[in-house]
Amino acid sequence: MRSGRPRAVQATPTPAAPVFPGAPSSAYHATLVQGYETAGALLIAFIVWRVTHAGVDRFFARRLLLRHPRISTYLTPIKSIVDIAIALVLVLVLLDIWHINIGPAVWSAGAITAVLAFGAQWIVRDMLAGYSIFAENQFEVGDRIEILTGINSQLAGMVEAIGLRSTRIVDRHGRTVFIANGNIYAVTNLSKGVKRLEISVPVGWHDSVANMKREILAIATAAIAGSKIDPKDLEISLDEFTTDQAIFRISIRTPDAFLDADEGTVRERIAAALQDKGWLPAGPAPGNVAPS
Repeated sequence: MRSGRPRAVQATPTPAAPVFPGAPSSAYHATLVQGYETAGALLIAFIVWRVTHAGVDRFFARRLLLRHPRISTYLTPIKSIVDIAIALVLVLVLLDIWHINIGPAVWSAGAITAVLAFGAQWIVRDMLAGYSIFAENQFEVGDRIEILTGINSQLAGMVEAIGLRSTRIVDRHGRTVFIANGNIYAVTNLSKGVKRLEISVPVGWHDSVANMKREILAIATAAIAGSKIDPKDLEISLDEFTTDQAIFRISIRTPDAFLDADEGTVRERIAAALQDKGWLPAGPAPGNVAPS
């Protein structure tokens, strides 16, 4: 006679998956996938970097440079910021791909961080100084500047490029000079604000002071003809004098668009007029004749 109790059903064990000799392990497969993901991330970062730089050059620089030539001042810093952003995102993506927890590493790397911070303090100083140049608009590409880099150390020339870390200028001799922004102690911008052209005229006594000043003023007025200088911005003064010679100073307030070539033209015209008048010798001074 059967009892009313149900009979327990035993589960059939699932057979284990067969193991084939020479098959890659799961760890190897995971490493292979991470390698492919790393290569893809690097390729994407490279493409983004090239496309971004091309976009900045094409849409930002080329379209605006024709109307605003000094817009190239901000071209290099923008590219630097883009590079830093892409590198930061790439590092974070790679850390996520390889499942690296940087928390313990950061806490245990205090000494290494301190050493790196000490070594990179000059880089940070240069970048902060570069930020100040842009924030305060101290100078731009195309400006003529004089830079004080230390005691009795001065550089002068035209700004060719400005970066976050360094500034590139071309000096009077046509040489390209790179200077770290942190080494710039003082800047004299000759292309901004009120500019003055000072010319010293040493001549012998030919007439009274008032008449000689009147003659030099007429010569300077004729020398600036055709330029954008207003004749009212001319000033003539007597700086020094001896019994044989007087040194007059011609002070000219020049506009922003007044270039070095214009300054040279004005000097040449004044010298030629003084020679024609007989106040300056037309040849070498006596005793200073060049050997043949």
